[in-house]
Amino acid sequence: MTRQDYILLATAFRSALDRNEDTAQSGILDAAHLVSVELALDNPRFNREHFLAVVKGEKPLNSRPNR
Repeated sequence: MTRQDYILLATAFRSALDRNEDTAQSGILDAAHLVSVELALDNPRFNREHFLAVVKGEKPLNSRPNR
């Protein structure tokens, strides 16, 4: 997958979080976490913590993880 694919997924999860009430948000975050595990298995350089921070809105969508 490309960086643009990761941004697309993070954008979708972030949009879902923004549109749903608190009860649905935990399920969305669980799904984002499970997807991040699979992405890390596919790409050892994938940074799960950074991806989840982007999903939660803690970091900008186009930010890059520290190397």
